[in-house]
Amino acid sequence: MNTSSDALSRLLALYPVRTVLDIHCHFGAPWRMDEQPAAAGVARYHMILAGSALLDAEGQQGTPLQAGDIVFFPHGSAHTLHAAGRGRQALPQDAPRHAEDFVIRKETANVDSGARQHTDILCGQFHFDAETAAALLRSLPPVMLVRTAGRADFAGLGALMNMLNVETETPRPGAHAVTMQLSSALFALLMRAWLDQEEAQQVPGLFALLASPRLQRALQCMLSEPGRAWSLEELADACHLSRTTFARLFRATAGATPGEVLTRTRMAQAGYLLAERQRSVADVAEAVGYQSEASFNRVFKRHFHIGPGQYRREARQAADAKVNANA
Repeated sequence: MNTSSDALSRLLALYPVRTVLDIHCHFGAPWRMDEQPAAAGVARYHMILAGSALLDAEGQQGTPLQAGDIVFFPHGSAHTLHAAGRGRQALPQDAPRHAEDFVIRKETANVDSGARQHTDILCGQFHFDAETAAALLRSLPPVMLVRTAGRADFAGLGALMNMLNVETETPRPGAHAVTMQLSSALFALLMRAWLDQEEAQQVPGLFALLASPRLQRALQCMLSEPGRAWSLEELADACHLSRTTFARLFRATAGATPGEVLTRTRMAQAGYLLAERQRSVADVAEAVGYQSEASFNRVFKRHFHIGPGQYRREARQAADAKVNANA
């Protein structure tokens, strides 16, 4: 599928995500791992490095997973991974920790006792600002599955999985820093691969617009100039569609009107600019298309449920807390 890489980059830049990679699993069949619903703004993912597994999620039972697969739960829904086999299913336990370990190692008791099938999995979470990323996450299905095996066009994502496996399996000097840097690219590569699987148009929202050959230009316009007072006619012309046809197709694809999508884009940009601490509220308001600071404040508060000043303070506190945690 042909999409604009610049548009995807701009879209993802509006919704910062922090990637956590914290569990490395070594399981011998039969085993079972139950995951409870995640907190708001947290989306779990699992990378199958070796072996196979079955997935139970969202009413679907026994979806087969194989080495090279990445499964991602944008809405934080509960799910179960397991593997069939003779004997009673083993529940994973934390392995003994060593001083150099920066991931939790989970194993089943039978992993080294002759189990015929071994499965290795890397697990982690994507952390979003729940309010800011709401529009983005609504554009994604409850379960996303990307299969990299046999896909030369997914070679980068497959190579990233292999590198993360090496760095977490046998820690070397600087492994933690290397892993953090590598995993920061995971979400972007995952979304690019998912778009290339041509499944994005199945869920109305931002990614459906990005994946639509007829409408992606309208989203590109909004992302490139969110502060511009885009008219329906201008966006329709950019897509080479009549005003009526454009409005109908846009709403069906996005699940929202062009005006609503533009407002969400502006608010995401405003949140990003406020968190950067470089501009005043008045400057941010003007940058995202509001001539009146009072008007901007009303829309911002309706979108985020807090005012721009409080948003900036909380963003500053969160950034300082992150720095202190990593110190």
